[in-house]
Amino acid sequence: MATGGESPGEDLGRTAHVGPFISVCVVTGSRPKALAALLVSLRSQVDAPAFEVLVCGTADPEVAGLVRNYFPSAQVGLASAVRLGGARNFLLPAARGHWLYFLDDDVIIAPHVLASLAELSSRHPEVGVFGGPNDTPPGSSRFQSTQGAVLGSLAGSGPVRRRYTAHRSVPARERDLILCNLAVKREVMVPFNASLTGGEENGLLSQLARSGVAMRYEPSLALYHERRPDLRSFARQMYKYGVGRGQVLDHSIKVLGTPYLLPVALLVYLAFLPVLAWLSLWALVPLGVYLAWIVGGALKVALGYPRERRTAFAVSLVLLPIVHIAYATGVVRGLVRRSEAPDGQFRWLDAANDRTENGTPRTTFTAAID
Repeated sequence: MATGGESPGEDLGRTAHVGPFISVCVVTGSRPKALAALLVSLRSQVDAPAFEVLVCGTADPEVAGLVRNYFPSAQVGLASAVRLGGARNFLLPAARGHWLYFLDDDVIIAPHVLASLAELSSRHPEVGVFGGPNDTPPGSSRFQSTQGAVLGSLAGSGPVRRRYTAHRSVPARERDLILCNLAVKREVMVPFNASLTGGEENGLLSQLARSGVAMRYEPSLALYHERRPDLRSFARQMYKYGVGRGQVLDHSIKVLGTPYLLPVALLVYLAFLPVLAWLSLWALVPLGVYLAWIVGGALKVALGYPRERRTAFAVSLVLLPIVHIAYATGVVRGLVRRSEAPDGQFRWLDAANDRTENGTPRTTFTAAID
């Protein structure tokens, strides 16, 4: 049985592959309704290859009962005092799939996605990582749908906008892929950095890229990801993303010239703007340029809502600077304050007859499950 002190990536890929084609790996907190929707979408896969489901709960031991309502022999574990990277690492030794497909517990995947992943891996055998965008679910509120449009815009997310809206199929860089929708070939997988408080995929993908692992962005792998319901939770999400990025930059100081630090430059500029403006009114010019950028970005988002352009424009005007400032604040926090991996506790929530004699999982799922 895996423990928090093991290095689950050490044995990955060293032996010939035996088992299901895909291991779906999910970490979940206390969101049973969202998790149930994800499990329903997994059960609804069409023409999918054999796959297994592994879930690590971080809050509620009752998660095992919920998961096994949909997948009776699912491999379910519980982790406490651990960050998300550590919880995902816990699942790695138990995962037997040729592909490790990481999903968040609040996403819904279309019926073709697992089949598409199998087809893409056959068409691009050289690729070690696939990913796709996370779209705003149908039926979302106007605030949520505008939020998704802002995140998918050049003015909002800049170099990482492919994560939030569909673009053409291309070879990918780390910035194009996101952990809520990420497939990694078992033979190239390494453990996540368990000390990161967010953005674990940034560290993982940067490490794989340095090792020469080919990556690909594929719109056919698009899924729906629930957006934040209010302004406060949205700002907290952007801050958390920034913290994770700052921690990764701290571990890879050579990339400090990247565009991820542009919001930090904006934050520093705004902090010193009163003094700069007192010294010279020319200091207000960059502020005017930034405001014009925000207005232009909001107008472009609003064009996507012909019947509610005024509302979309107003919401975008608020969300765009929040994206930049909350993210930049998080980056600074991640850069200046190191974080250590906590000593988490892990255990498997066994199902009857679901273990071998030494306690390791042995159940394989196929797409034929009713």
